[in-house]
Amino acid sequence: MDRIRIALVGCGAVAQNGYLPALSRVPEVCCVSLVDVHKESAEGLAKKWGIPSATDDYSATLEEVDAVLLAVPNHLHAPMTLEALECKRAVMCEKPLGRTKEEVQRMVDAARHAGVPLIAGMTFRQYAPLQQIRRQFPWDALGRVKKVLGSHGYPLDWPLESPYLFDRAKVGGGVLVSEAVHLVDALFWVLSLSDASVRAYWDDGESGVEAEAKAQLSLQLPVQRERVPCELQASRARRLDNNLQVIGEKATLIIPLSSRDVPEIHDGASVKCAFEPAAAPQNGALPFAMQLKSFAERIRGFPADCADGESQLRVLGLIESCYAARTPLSFPWEVHQRWPPEGNGRTGEPERL
Repeated sequence: MDRIRIALVGCGAVAQNGYLPALSRVPEVCCVSLVDVHKESAEGLAKKWGIPSATDDYSATLEEVDAVLLAVPNHLHAPMTLEALECKRAVMCEKPLGRTKEEVQRMVDAARHAGVPLIAGMTFRQYAPLQQIRRQFPWDALGRVKKVLGSHGYPLDWPLESPYLFDRAKVGGGVLVSEAVHLVDALFWVLSLSDASVRAYWDDGESGVEAEAKAQLSLQLPVQRERVPCELQASRARRLDNNLQVIGEKATLIIPLSSRDVPEIHDGASVKCAFEPAAAPQNGALPFAMQLKSFAERIRGFPADCADGESQLRVLGLIESCYAARTPLSFPWEVHQRWPPEGNGRTGEPERL
């Protein structure tokens, strides 16, 4: 079959570090155009990677391709996706698919009407450890599950091309929706959850976007009737454990959110690998390339396990519910005002909580 003609829209950091190197590794697709509001940047990258066209005209490009790969700021995801779907072009859009569940629903409905794939850029789904666990989850080794823990945190050192990531209106939130969306997606996907609800949520985004977030959830697992408590933590200021921990009565399963490490089962007496390690870590652009290959298979009508739009309705719905339940995250140095004053009898004096 002919190669699928793709336009890469947005020439920022994720395009330069992920998608451009990946496109050259996937023979099923051919990048025929780069699109960016800064046309000069697109032209320079097109010359570097041997791409025949560079433009700032997204609408005109849609007439010349079979699919688009959107690596643009979050507030552009829905309008640019909807325009492509109106032209019956398949879409792969960087995470998060939308800022809200309502945006994602409009995109899903449009894709269904157009009859073409809509895929979210969830590269964690391409990591071998997560794929292995999803295929053969060791429920029996764990026994009844008592609790699930999840964390995702790194210092924000991504080479940003603009400050838009700190504009809540454009992004939809902070670390939870921008980075920890990978964690929330992995929670649903790897554990095959049938439902998840929010019990409590805290973050430090009092006057902007949050850098620290914590959530208490209630999960419905496929293997037991009673719901299971879950604690999630996310940070863009510090490194966390970056894993999912499923704590059972007999053992604990630790699932790394990484392509380098191997899932482990801790039973109190020993630690053993849940699966054999992959032949080599999936470094650099390889997860992006694997995701593009799955996208191409979907376009050609073959089954492929990637993050379709339907799956993201639950992910964005849970994140939206967290934000709706927000309580300010407290810190030791903060002083809160109580009114009326209590205890000391001196009107207006702040009392440390």
